[in-house]
Amino acid sequence: MSINSILDRVRREPPIQLPTDFNTWYLYAKLPQIRYTALVTTLLYLIYSVVEYQIVADYHIERFWLHAVLVPITMATVGILTHMPKHHRAMLMLLLLAPIAANAVNVYLNLDSGHFSYFSPELYLSIMWTFAISGLRLRHALLSALISCGIILLASFSAKLPTDFFWLHLMWLFSAFSFGFVSALVLEKVHHTLYEKHMELAALASHDPLTQLWNREKMAMLFNDENQRAIEQDSSISLIMLDIDHFKVVNDVHGHETGDIVLQHFADILQHNVRKQDHIGRFGGEEFVIILPHTTGAEALQVAQKLQQRISQYQFPTVGRKTASIGVTEARYAHEPLSQLMRRADVALYQAKESGRNCVMFVAKELASA
Repeated sequence: MSINSILDRVRREPPIQLPTDFNTWYLYAKLPQIRYTALVTTLLYLIYSVVEYQIVADYHIERFWLHAVLVPITMATVGILTHMPKHHRAMLMLLLLAPIAANAVNVYLNLDSGHFSYFSPELYLSIMWTFAISGLRLRHALLSALISCGIILLASFSAKLPTDFFWLHLMWLFSAFSFGFVSALVLEKVHHTLYEKHMELAALASHDPLTQLWNREKMAMLFNDENQRAIEQDSSISLIMLDIDHFKVVNDVHGHETGDIVLQHFADILQHNVRKQDHIGRFGGEEFVIILPHTTGAEALQVAQKLQQRISQYQFPTVGRKTASIGVTEARYAHEPLSQLMRRADVALYQAKESGRNCVMFVAKELASA
């Protein structure tokens, strides 16, 4: 693969970095649902308050403040906080507490009013809303629903409700909880499956399938991140490019399957001889690149010489000893693009091959070697 084709690939915009843990992934997947659910719930409670005013003979101002102000403001706040990542924890707390507050308000206003049978459906809808519509994780929805049910049951047992209605009330409450729980359980399992598939696709999109090293696109993204950190911390960043010497002979003489095994072992050598903070990628064929954050050119040169020694001493399956030509360079200024480092490293790599292979060359600036 030519250096021009490599540079064309790394100039592309790096992919957006997506959440890698399930909790964060689930939250980002659910944010649109939470946002629009909060909006719809706010509007419905405002309409509900108007209906209350029409059917409750002894309408008191506290009904207005609790149902027309408290709950809608809480849900509107939830919707607003969906746009503020720093406040997502507070958003989830409000989302957990909102149905508890709504159910407590319902019981307080209606249980002894003689109109409880009219308003009890809100309780059942609220339980199902908590599980299946709110966007909460199952464990959070379960906690909220259990607290709500506890409040409702304590109030119901202490009130003097008609016997027939009381048992129907318990039946509908149990049904709402059961259906809501099952729905939330199934939905969470589906989201777990989607998350696993997402991670598999993300791995395929960012890893070389043969060596499991980073691919070009991922390396470009990692370089941008490390370069930004280097600027913030006023530190150096260097790059090493390696090419297995006479690799074509391996494929021609021993076959591509043996060649693949050599590449895998070569990748293992690199992984076991660099730091955890370094990033290794395969850039096609037998060419590999290592990004070394917080590393000067002199330090990167020492790493490259160590790798050269390890590679030349390694006994590869079937083919025995192999060597590598290595080019090294260091970023010369802040925000220097990866394409320029790649170009200098390629010049150094070319010089290493021209010098007889199995050696390391360092290029500090274009077309100059040291």
